[in-house]
Amino acid sequence: MISEIGNIFLSISASISLCLFSLIFFKRYVDINFRYTLGKYLSIFIFFFIFVSFLLLSYAFLADDFSLRYVANNSNVSLENVYKFSAVWGAHEGSILLWVLVLSLWNFFISIYSKTIPKSIVVDMLSIMGILLLFFLLFILFTSNPFDRIFPIPLNGKDLNPLLQDPGLIIHPPMLYIGYVGTSVPFVFAVAILLKGNININWITWLRKWVIATWLFLTFGITLGSWWAYHELGWGGWWFWDPVENASFMPWLAITALLHSLIVSEKRGIFISWSILLSILTFSLSLLGTFLVRSGVLVSVHAFANDPERGLFILLFLSVVIGLSLGLYYVKSPKLVFYKKYSITSKEFMLLMNNLFLTITTFAILLGTLYPLISSSLNIGKISVGAPYFNFIFSALMLPIIFLMSPAIFSSWKNTSYNKIQKKLFKIFFYSVIISYIFANIFFSTKFFIVNIAIFLAVFTVLSSLKRIIDIFNATQQNFFITKVLSVPSYVYANSLAHIGIGFVILGITFSTYFSTQNELVMNFGDKVNIKNISIKFSGVKNIVSKNYISQTGIFDYYEDKNYVLSFFPEKRSYNIQKNVMTEAAISSNLFRDIYIALGDKLSENSWVVRIYYKPFIQLLWYGAALMILGGLFGIFGKYKFLKNFSDEL
Repeated sequence: MISEIGNIFLSISASISLCLFSLIFFKRYVDINFRYTLGKYLSIFIFFFIFVSFLLLSYAFLADDFSLRYVANNSNVSLENVYKFSAVWGAHEGSILLWVLVLSLWNFFISIYSKTIPKSIVVDMLSIMGILLLFFLLFILFTSNPFDRIFPIPLNGKDLNPLLQDPGLIIHPPMLYIGYVGTSVPFVFAVAILLKGNININWITWLRKWVIATWLFLTFGITLGSWWAYHELGWGGWWFWDPVENASFMPWLAITALLHSLIVSEKRGIFISWSILLSILTFSLSLLGTFLVRSGVLVSVHAFANDPERGLFILLFLSVVIGLSLGLYYVKSPKLVFYKKYSITSKEFMLLMNNLFLTITTFAILLGTLYPLISSSLNIGKISVGAPYFNFIFSALMLPIIFLMSPAIFSSWKNTSYNKIQKKLFKIFFYSVIISYIFANIFFSTKFFIVNIAIFLAVFTVLSSLKRIIDIFNATQQNFFITKVLSVPSYVYANSLAHIGIGFVILGITFSTYFSTQNELVMNFGDKVNIKNISIKFSGVKNIVSKNYISQTGIFDYYEDKNYVLSFFPEKRSYNIQKNVMTEAAISSNLFRDIYIALGDKLSENSWVVRIYYKPFIQLLWYGAALMILGGLFGIFGKYKFLKNFSDEL
């Protein structure tokens, strides 16, 4: 019955989505209050039926219902329950159902958390969401149905891809999808505004928090993905410029530009046309990423499917969405252009430069991602675009953005005197030069110009952001430390923490990329290798039998100054069903370095290929991302009300 009920509920959801979309055509004939109330209830029903369908599929996995083709292909009786549940979104059909569930959730939130904008705008947004939901529900029902039956029914199942049998699968895809699909909110808002033909600045304030929430989840999802790759793949890397990685990174760049554009729109009433265009482009890039992941047109370890039919389905919808929305923008956007004067030293100009560089970076990555596909289609030949292109382009375009961060922090709206910026930044610039010189030339002895520049700009950004918080903290009239802390506006914490996080990320990337030590060698039992002031001894290998795999686990003893510290246990896992061999690295981390050990091929009974990496300050990458996420939380929620009340009482 699970198959039948699941299909019925998805069909009902599609029908209700069509009804929701139809509300946009009854503006002249039906009272707005009725359409608003009806749209709200229809949104609730859509979410309910899709959620129940998702629960039914989850139950099928947990109950080992191999009568469903999707369950039989992606689970096994010996699979742990936590991975049976996460296997729901571990392949194409289930992941697209999760996609639709998240879309219905965002639609539900719009229906209940939009009291500060006119009902007519809300109804238009819900209607546009309705057509998006309808498309993806039809896509599921006709090309990607997770409730399809299989006969004869297998006894066990083919098992979940061993690469996905990791805690990363539990958290990474849902978080990424919430951010990825969340780009639909600014998109439907932009289309609704274009249809209306005018905008109120108060509506921008409403949109900004939704964009921050989307940016936050997208940041979290991408960070989890890079952390997962670092721990799971055994290569010691965290980013590979894979086409699917790029597909999630491009919307992040676009929505980052959108967020900065909305700040200007909210404060000065300009860049509204920019904000509308970026809202459209961000969601378009998310749809493009969905197409790349599921069409098979580009090769990727992250790809869910290799089905041209599915890819064509999404491509047609993508073309319609982009074409109609950009056409509407072309016709209606001139009405949303407002001119106000500002100087080249103003905050407006610097944020404009930020938007330009972020947009150019996005399209440069897009070109590199799609160029192999374009060259193949034009019979130019098969040309691959690798990491050197992306590293060069990204570094060249991002360094100016990082450089502008510090002046932008201390600049004012409309106009800022050059002397003011110079006065604010002189000491910070001086200290940044000293600190970056110490790290780059004394600790690590590098002469690479790009490395020195990257470290300097990262330190410059961190110190400038800290200086801003300290200045506002000292300027408060409060007497107690806690009240001073609470008196600093939330947006200051939000912006400063996010920028400090970016500085830390740059430092983590730079140090781990240019100053890592990599040793790939053949080691026999009892052999030692020395790295820096540490010694690592290969003590042996033991076999461990788990529920659905057999592990050959290495034993490596770590000594520092001849004193035993700890042991590493990297693994080579052979899974029982699919017979894949997976590498599980062993990592020892602290603030200053990671020691990373992975087992390679077995050469003889007592001899193995071993990879040992020493990665200085790579943890700054994860800490920086955490600070960016914390900044996003401040941007959404501000300071805790109970703490604010506490300060008022004091």
